Amino acid sequence: MQTDYTLKNVLVNPKSVIVRTNCDITLSFIIEFDLPQDSSIFFRLRGGRNNKNDWYCLQPYDPKLDGYFVLKTSTQSKMIPILFNGKELGIKYIVVENNGIEAGTQFNIELYGTLAQSLVEKSKKIEIIIQFHNQKPINIQNPPTIDIIHNKFHHLTLICPSTISVNEDFEIFVRAEDKYKNLIKNFDSEIEFYLSDQLKKQFPLSSQVFLKDDKGVLKFSVNSLSKEGYYSITGICKGNKFRSNPFLCEEKPVNKKLYWGFIHAHTNKSDGMLDLNDFFINLLNAGLDFGTTTEHDHEWETLDEDYAEIKRKIKDVHEDGKFVSLFGYEWGYWYTGHGDICIYHYDETVPILRSDTNKYNSTAKLIKNLKPFAGKVLMIGHHTALRSGYRNWDSFDNSLERLVEIYSTWGNQEYSSNDGNPLPPRYKFFGYGPNARKRGAILEKSGSFVQDALKKGYKLGFTAGGDDHFGVYPSGSIDPDNGIYPLGIMAVWAKSLTKRDIWNALFNRKCYGTTGPRIIIKFFIEKYSMGDIINIEKNAEMEEERSIKFSLVSPIDIEKIEIIRNNDPLISYTPESETFNAVHVDKELFNDIALDHSQEPEKFVFYYLRIRLQGNNMAWSSPIWIIKSQIT
Repeated sequence: MQTDYTLKNVLVNPKSVIVRTNCDITLSFIIEFDLPQDSSIFFRLRGGRNNKNDWYCLQPYDPKLDGYFVLKTSTQSKMIPILFNGKELGIKYIVVENNGIEAGTQFNIELYGTLAQSLVEKSKKIEIIIQFHNQKPINIQNPPTIDIIHNKFHHLTLICPSTISVNEDFEIFVRAEDKYKNLIKNFDSEIEFYLSDQLKKQFPLSSQVFLKDDKGVLKFSVNSLSKEGYYSITGICKGNKFRSNPFLCEEKPVNKKLYWGFIHAHTNKSDGMLDLNDFFINLLNAGLDFGTTTEHDHEWETLDEDYAEIKRKIKDVHEDGKFVSLFGYEWGYWYTGHGDICIYHYDETVPILRSDTNKYNSTAKLIKNLKPFAGKVLMIGHHTALRSGYRNWDSFDNSLERLVEIYSTWGNQEYSSNDGNPLPPRYKFFGYGPNARKRGAILEKSGSFVQDALKKGYKLGFTAGGDDHFGVYPSGSIDPDNGIYPLGIMAVWAKSLTKRDIWNALFNRKCYGTTGPRIIIKFFIEKYSMGDIINIEKNAEMEEERSIKFSLVSPIDIEKIEIIRNNDPLISYTPESETFNAVHVDKELFNDIALDHSQEPEKFVFYYLRIRLQGNNMAWSSPIWIIKSQIT
């Protein structure tokens, strides 16, 4: 008969604690199973596959220090505590009592001055894991839970569409947030809104009342504007001013609009924190235009029935014109050089290929089996230069792999720290307080950066954003104290907010990435825009010179702009302002600067923008390529 490893009479006090506050917690329960000598019981606040947070301060040794953990049993049984204070935060008690601890024993725990996580979480588990001698750990199925609730109101986040046309009504999206960007779901207040033009002149717009029924998110429509230019919206609440992202209003109907998305994240269907429903609620409440989840491909993490449920959810949340979602997953064969690749499907015809199946356990095999679906599948390499999941770039097919994630929570994969990368690939470091490092160690793999792929001639546009495991991506980057970087975001220039047009924009590299700020980037060579491949044989004038032009509008100061040519800075600008545009003519002869493709009879030159923004933020346009066939 199988033992039922559950608890009874579970009590937790208080029932909720406020994010990022020092708190005292007591809990008690009765075990319904025996714990023999040399077995253990583990109390875990952080760690494991689905317990992602930045909880700190736990220790069983000194009552004068924060996080003091006291365990008593009704039988006064002898146990030895062992502290885990790294990737996991918990205390394991080894049973040394000769006769063990019998079923029916009550456990009483007092926890003093522990620092709660910065992320709101309903029914957060205080995990209890038992382990018998020389056996696998067993998770208690009904552990104590506690609600982690938001802190007090700190700010409003205002989100506007980045591009509109003259005489087009548009919608403003407002989030009431605490200091850690959690929604304030009981917020209510009156807010005055003003329109600001590019000359910083303000005009009254409207007054809106935020109600508790809005649950922290307010949406309202704004009448069309009659004059083209750059604008922003300011909201005044409780005596403070909060400014939206800038947006562009154009006189003529625009052929393409700018949409923002987040397409690489995890739920508890693999190793994320939140369930599928809560994840998509948060995604929809983030003011994004498109987004999805990408669970790991390993069968021991995500079953076929899980993928079927994910596909149903994606169809449920998708609505052309409102929010676009695609099915995707993360293929990973770590520590091998085959990389970690997010794979996206346009429709149901593409099969899911698992890396733990011999038939698909290398990049070459993956490409071979996806090749029949070219046009309906997109491969996007993730943290290509992070040592644990690096990509050697040997196997590659540009019909399938047209984008690369240049930035994620693992850092900037563009180029090496030795060459000045300010956000180099890092691994996690857990620590809190004045003596703790904020970031983990640099763990980069030479030869695996995005620039290494570009130098080979691979035509890769740039995305940014992800590997979010918290499922709480809000209106901007969050930076939990977990030793890696804040989340980024990506944008696409697309004809409309439909699945077809977003897919086509991604497929044609009409996209770019940032570390979070919603900067508007336009980047051209002559009439060609980011993502384009220019055949010089049809543009003979580019043999001698190429006119590069760009315009930027940022919510924060632009500190430095570099036009990168063939991985090297061609020219740089230091505007120290929120807007900038320039034209630069590259007069070096094509044949003098062109590189040789590693796989094709082709010479090529490529250009892209690297942008440094205030607060150690960055942005990158996708490249534009100029090619010349060497086949005569």
